[in-house]
Amino acid sequence: MFENNPLVVIVAFIVVLTPLILIHELGHFFAAKSVGITILEFGLGFPPKVRKLFTWRDTEFTLNWIPLGGFVRPLGEDVIRPLDEESVEADRQEFLRRQEDAVATNQHIAKPKSVNEASPIARIIFMAAGAAANFVLAFVLFAIVALLGVQQIVGASVQIVKLDDSSVLSKAGLLQDDIITEINGTKFQDTNEFLKDFYSSTQKPVHLSILRGTDNQQIDLTANNASTSSATAPQTYTQIRNVSPDSPAALADIKPNDLITAFNGEPLASLDDFRAKIQANLGKQVSITLNRDGKNVDVTLVPRANPPQGQGSLGVVIASVQQDTAMGITFVGLPQIDYVPQSLGDSVKYGYESVRDVIASVVELPSRLLSGAITPQEARPVSVLGISQIGAVFIEQSISQKRITPILLFIATISVGLGFFNLLPIPALDGGRILFVVIEIIRGKPISPEREGLVHLIGLALLLSLSVLVLLNDVINPVTNALR
Repeated sequence: MFENNPLVVIVAFIVVLTPLILIHELGHFFAAKSVGITILEFGLGFPPKVRKLFTWRDTEFTLNWIPLGGFVRPLGEDVIRPLDEESVEADRQEFLRRQEDAVATNQHIAKPKSVNEASPIARIIFMAAGAAANFVLAFVLFAIVALLGVQQIVGASVQIVKLDDSSVLSKAGLLQDDIITEINGTKFQDTNEFLKDFYSSTQKPVHLSILRGTDNQQIDLTANNASTSSATAPQTYTQIRNVSPDSPAALADIKPNDLITAFNGEPLASLDDFRAKIQANLGKQVSITLNRDGKNVDVTLVPRANPPQGQGSLGVVIASVQQDTAMGITFVGLPQIDYVPQSLGDSVKYGYESVRDVIASVVELPSRLLSGAITPQEARPVSVLGISQIGAVFIEQSISQKRITPILLFIATISVGLGFFNLLPIPALDGGRILFVVIEIIRGKPISPEREGLVHLIGLALLLSLSVLVLLNDVINPVTNALR
């Protein structure tokens, strides 16, 4: 698996997180330029510095040793906190020395302005711009995905779950678990339409397109095979797909592929009817009639009121299936999904709605966790390592599907999450810095840089401590286990 390959995980980090961090910092950079705040340095990676790359519009672009995205260093701040007056003055003098060099080379000259010298609104624009850049990038990526094609139901397919040896399809070469996707080169909308097209086909031989594993194959039924004289309406049953060891079903000798035909002697109307009857008889002995290889088998068991996690009251996986005796198959109808390119207008709408939906999902996360709608495992925080491992899974999907869509969707989703997280009013984050500006507006005067800086340093220490714990959890209990 790709998520267990260290090289692919590193590639996923470079592909997913590094561009998102750089885009975030570019948002800060261009916002600072627009409101007149001086940016002393734009760093690729984190210090220590390798070398200066170039200077553009009074800003030094540098290459740094730690390849974790990048940063901007505005006049009056060190990456996470405001500086005291002495440090600001030292940075100002550094900037003025650059200006002397700029005069000598006829480059652009600007009057230096620190973060705290900008107006409160200008500072909020500067601080919020990183998250805004992440939201814009996500919107663009979602829109590109829609232009390339989003998954939509384009018809139905028929999966063979059981095949009689005498079946016309078996004689033609079909196997159990094959999926029929087209008949005579045409998609069908549901299983009834498939049966109708099959039995009424005037084309000889009947041509079936099937999916076997990941391979597309073609099968022809000869005129003799595809006799329609005995066509009847298919019967619907509840089928046993899997049985858990030591469960009530296993102890009652229920087996995979058994068809449930009756409950306590009464015929079943549907799969939901069977589930309802089981729930109404928890802890009570019940009788179930099965059809196994054409013979009826009666079993008795007691549905569990408190089954183990991951199992139901019987310990079985069930599905609603149809049986066509004339064709000699038991099958299940599945939606047929394909990528459908969207128009420009629909792609823009898809991009906006996707960003909105991701934000809504994040906002609703605490309430869903408290209500039990999701488990703590599903809501667990994920470290940089975990994100990179998940990214490796989506890279694998993109390669196997030969489509860039899966990894683009993941990058867009993470971009929204990164932007939202940075806007939280937590010290050391952009949202925490914005909170201090709002407090300044309310008070009518700023909090001293020393006090604000101390709060941000404490916040950073707590965030780093939490990050270490989350990272250790991702090492001990990889988040990708939940994806399998």
